[in-house]
Amino acid sequence: MSDKIDYIKIINEELNTQYKIKADINLDSAYVTGAGDSFAASLVIEGKTNGRFRAIDPYDALTYNELDKPLIIVSVSGKPISNIKLAKKFSKKVKIITITANENTELAKLSDLIIKIPYSSKYQLPGTLSFLMSLSALYSIANIEEDKGTDDPFPLCNPFFIGKGENFGIAFYAYLKIAEIFGQKSNYERLEQFCHSPIFSSKNGNVIILSSNDKRERKLYSLIDFTNVYATKCEGAFCNTRTIIRSVLNEMQKKNWNKIYFLEDKKILDVSSKMIYNE
Repeated sequence: MSDKIDYIKIINEELNTQYKIKADINLDSAYVTGAGDSFAASLVIEGKTNGRFRAIDPYDALTYNELDKPLIIVSVSGKPISNIKLAKKFSKKVKIITITANENTELAKLSDLIIKIPYSSKYQLPGTLSFLMSLSALYSIANIEEDKGTDDPFPLCNPFFIGKGENFGIAFYAYLKIAEIFGQKSNYERLEQFCHSPIFSSKNGNVIILSSNDKRERKLYSLIDFTNVYATKCEGAFCNTRTIIRSVLNEMQKKNWNKIYFLEDKKILDVSSKMIYNE
């Protein structure tokens, strides 16, 4: 399949597609949940709102007895079983808002409000445009403006992604893309936590600081001389997301990597799918 599909071209087209979403609701606070890219988006909005929007893992949240504010479920497909179970548990108890591309799911039927993202693809892809749309919907709900910046790419040799605030969610997102597309290990951490221990594992790779224009980021960048270090020309999540995607595209072109690893490894994909979608 990968020989017939130009994944580099398709992902590049997604990167250059309009992704802004206007939600029909504004909230001061909420719980936000999802899995994979959707959990990364949850971490972003938690960081951006200084905790007013709190990221929770959907499976962990099944043990919660109650929620004291609305629940936002981010799920492009609407099919992960943990999201559905969580919606069932708290249906009629709290307001449930679902951000999804698929309105014809059990999850959608359990929701009080659906925010539809206009995403579809005839190919199975790692989330790029769908992630940006989901993130835009969350920013709209929280009534927050998108950040600006220049999305200059960087090399992805054994990367360790570091993010502060909302950019910690983007560090996690970057980690997901390296695994999905290349089937390779990488790492991610918060700015402060990186300096306390993980820094000792960062030799012989690229330390990638997903910039928020913070002075301690600049200090860390200036101090690292034991390995390669890069800092993005960004101040927030959207610029850093585009930078990650552009860097992945550059790496795919450099390696002539016209495939998506998670689609190639059928054995692992089968385990992943059974865990995500089945009881």
